[in-house]
Amino acid sequence: MPRNPVERNVVTRFILGFAVLTLMYVVGGAVGGPLVSMAGPVAGFIGVFVGALVAFALFAHWYARYDASFGTE
Repeated sequence: MPRNPVERNVVTRFILGFAVLTLMYVVGGAVGGPLVSMAGPVAGFIGVFVGALVAFALFAHWYARYDASFGTE
């Protein structure tokens, strides 16, 4: 059974995980933070968290489909 090339190597898994965490807070936070920052500084932090969570959910959905493509023979 073919296996996902990212999952075969610990280093690539670590790099992908680090890149996803960075992407979550840079892209998701940059989109979510300003949307609610007018409500106050605490709302800005909540907006960054929600934006990062949405970015993570989108990536998790994409990666689950990518990983499942290696399960078919």
